[in-house]
Amino acid sequence: MRPWTRLRASPLIPPLPLRPPTPPPPTPREIVGPAPPTNLLITQEFKVTTSKPPPASNVTQSDLSNSIHAPNNPMVDQPMDASSTPPAARAQTAEEDAILAHLTLAEANRSVLSQNGVNYRATLPQFTPTPIGGFPRVHMAHSAQIFDHLDNKVLLSWFQVNHPKFMVRVFDQSGKDVAEKPAIIAEQLHASIAVIADFVHQETPPIRVSPPQPQGGRGANTFPVGFLVHQVPEETKNLILSQCIWLSTDITFEALPFGCTNPPELLFCLSGFMTSDIDIVRKAVVDVWSHDDNRHHIEDTLSMCRFPDDELVYKASRDLIRSTRVELLDFKITGGLSAPRFNIFASSPTNDAKTWTDLRGFLNILEYPTGLDGCGIAAALSPCQLCHSLAHPRGLCPFPQVPLWNGPKLITRTTAKSSRQQGRSRGGRPSRNN
Repeated sequence: MRPWTRLRASPLIPPLPLRPPTPPPPTPREIVGPAPPTNLLITQEFKVTTSKPPPASNVTQSDLSNSIHAPNNPMVDQPMDASSTPPAARAQTAEEDAILAHLTLAEANRSVLSQNGVNYRATLPQFTPTPIGGFPRVHMAHSAQIFDHLDNKVLLSWFQVNHPKFMVRVFDQSGKDVAEKPAIIAEQLHASIAVIADFVHQETPPIRVSPPQPQGGRGANTFPVGFLVHQVPEETKNLILSQCIWLSTDITFEALPFGCTNPPELLFCLSGFMTSDIDIVRKAVVDVWSHDDNRHHIEDTLSMCRFPDDELVYKASRDLIRSTRVELLDFKITGGLSAPRFNIFASSPTNDAKTWTDLRGFLNILEYPTGLDGCGIAAALSPCQLCHSLAHPRGLCPFPQVPLWNGPKLITRTTAKSSRQQGRSRGGRPSRNN
C-alpha cells in the first residue's frame, strides 16, 4: 500500500473564453405610411331596413320560367353540347317574387295615372350637401317602376347577382337617352360611386355598373332608365341608399334598393276645384272616402289581404283615410290665370301589389265634390323629365330650389330655343303664324 502523500494543489486552469452571444435575427422593418385623414373615417355602421311584401300564401312553388317576365325560350343561353347536364332549377326568392308581382301590375298602375279623371349624411366636396329636412321625395307609379321596360333576360340576370347591390336612376336622362349612350352614363356613374366608396374605404374592390337593355331592343317604344350597381361594399351601399340623392356637376342620380319598398304614397292628381285651399280639398277627399258605400268597398278590397279579423280590416281602412294629405300644384294657363291641381297622397296599409293597385284604381274613378268650390276629378300625370317624379311637371320640379344645387337646371335646350324664337318674333321679325 502506497503511503499517504499530500497532494499539491495544482494551479487553476484558466477558464475557456465564452462563446459570443448569438445576435437576434433582424426583424423586418415596418414602413409606416401616412395615416389617413381622420376626417374621412366613418366609425358608424350603416344599416338600411326595407319592408318587403309577404309572399302569397297560395303559391306552392316558385318558378321564374313560368313568370310572364321569363324569356320565351329558357334554353336560349344553354350550351350547344346536347350531352351537357342542364343546371339545376334556381329557387326564386321573396325579393324576386315581389318585383315580378309589381311588374305584372305595372301597366294597370300606369293606366290609372294616365287617365283624365336614422340617417347619416356624408359631406363630400364633389356633391351638394343634404339640405335641412332632406331632399324632395321622388314619387313613382308603382313600387317596381325602376325595373319597367327592362329586357326579361337582363332582369333574370340581375336577379342572380349577389348582394350587396342597388339600383340607380340618373336625373335629366330619359329612357331614350340611356339607350343611346349607356356606356357613357355607366362610366360617369362608376366614377361618382368610386369617389363615395373611397370616402368609406381607402381600398375598395372594383365596382361594377351594369346598364339596362330595353325589352324589344332599340326598336322599342319605351325604354328603361335604371342601372344596376354591384360588387360594392356593404357600408358604401348603405351610405348611398341612406342619402338617396347624389348630385354633382358631372352627374346627378337617385339610389334605390334592389327590391320593392312600400307602395307609393302618390295616388292620383285632381283638377276642377275653384280654390287653392288644400284643407278644403282634403276635406272633400276624406268625406268621399268615408261615405258608407265607398268605405265598404275599401274594406272589401283590404280584406283580400287576409287580415286575421274584421277589426284589423276596419282599422286599416281608418288609417288609410286618416293618412290622406294634399299637395298643391300651381298650374297656370294662357294669360297667367291659375288652374290649380292637387296631388292626393295616402299611406298604404298593405304591401300586397294587387290589393294596392285595385284600391288606387277605385279611388281614382270617384268624384270629389264640394259645396262652393267645384268638383274634383282625376287628371293625367306625366313624369318630370328632370327627376323622373310623377308628382309634378319639369317646370315645377323642386330640386333646383335646393340650396347649393349644382345639378341639372329647369331650362332645357328645347325651352331655350323656343324662347329665342319668341324673342325674335317680338322684335319685329314676322313669325310663321303671322
